Amino acid sequence: MKEKLTIGEMAKLRGVTAEALRHYDRIDLFKPQFVDPHSGYRYYSIFQYEILGTIKELRQLRMTTDEIKEYLNERNFSKSLEILKDKHEELVAKLNELNELEESIREKIIYLERVEKESDLQQVVFRKIKTRQLLTLNEKINNNFELCYGVLNLENMLTEKTPILASNRLGIIIEESNLRLERFEEPSTIFIVAKNKESIPNTYQMTIPGGVFACIRYNGELLSSRSESLRKILNHLETNRYQIIGDALQIMHLDITITDKPNEIIFEIQVPVRKL
Repeated sequence: MKEKLTIGEMAKLRGVTAEALRHYDRIDLFKPQFVDPHSGYRYYSIFQYEILGTIKELRQLRMTTDEIKEYLNERNFSKSLEILKDKHEELVAKLNELNELEESIREKIIYLERVEKESDLQQVVFRKIKTRQLLTLNEKINNNFELCYGVLNLENMLTEKTPILASNRLGIIIEESNLRLERFEEPSTIFIVAKNKESIPNTYQMTIPGGVFACIRYNGELLSSRSESLRKILNHLETNRYQIIGDALQIMHLDITITDKPNEIIFEIQVPVRKL
């Protein structure tokens, strides 16, 4: 055992790299205690082991070198406790963000795996869907130019992580009156389906009651390719004696956030109905 340690010996003793110690020396974070006056060789003292261990643990807490310098400068109980509290609060916030991202990615994978198994394009099916809360700016979309700005404005109102990527939450509202009069190309209102955790001002809220919906999926464009599918739904409802009871939703089922192949882009129209 000896008091003076070379950079390699100190690095091995503490499980860090020699380059890390050289970096700490250059930035005045952790410097060797001894310098040989003849050779210029620099040596650490074994009594410095505690400081290096503290630095190593603070780095594990994701502290920056500036934060570590502040921590080590004129240490005392109150100061150290306060710095650790601040770092804990920061780490909890990052952990919550990571948990939210993990939940979002998991939901997207589940959704896409379910879509992968589905193959009911241009078929009218009846599905029960729960009540949904929509976020909408109550502005009509006339073309793809206005659509781009509408989506941007809606996304900027959200605080959640990755709200649009690989989700079926973005869409437009087709008014009941336009459906009944078969005015399928009329301007429509854009929306995003809100999550429960999202706080929405009342002026931007719209509730879609739960119930039975006649649904159809198709490939094409959001604003210009829905007429054929809407006519197919109306014919199916008339044949099977169903009545439209509200505005329809046209949702981006698979969009350009997932694929740039036109034949893979899918929209779903959902029309609320009841049996006559």
